[in-house]
Amino acid sequence: EEDPQIRSVGVCAGSGADWLKTCDADLVWTGELSHHDVLACVASGKCVVLCDHSNTERGWLRDLAQRLKTELADIETKCSSVDADPLKVV
Repeated sequence: EEDPQIRSVGVCAGSGADWLKTCDADLVWTGELSHHDVLACVASGKCVVLCDHSNTERGWLRDLAQRLKTELADIETKCSSVDADPLKVV
């Protein structure tokens, strides 16, 4: 089997299942897909990278909170210090 030619990459944090319907990329990088969504992607010639739903969203929340504080100085902005991925790898 030949290595796939990657000319375009689609990135979607969280679950990318609905987004896939309109994504025309050779490589799909997302947090979560069902087994059947992955099979459909592969069957259509796409490559898939799954990065864990929560991890693709939580990594930038502190940066976003800081940007909001700067842009919306008169509105209180908080970022949870206790929120965590509900799934644990064992």
